Amino acid sequence: MEKEIKKKICPGCGNEFDCFHNVDCWCTKYTISDANSKYLALHYNDCLCQHCLLKFVDLETDTKL
Repeated sequence: MEKEIKKKICPGCGNEFDCFHNVDCWCTKYTISDANSKYLALHYNDCLCQHCLLKFVDLETDTKL
């Protein structure tokens, strides 16, 4: 089965980016704290691009960066 790639507009910066919209998406490799997850849910209505999402990544626990 082919993975669907969605073109999205980042609500943080307005840039277009690709979203796989599943567990294989690029964003799932990052660790985001509970506090930042809650902030994102309250302030953004859709996925963020990689540049914007990296501002919320927990650098102390994310060893994949």
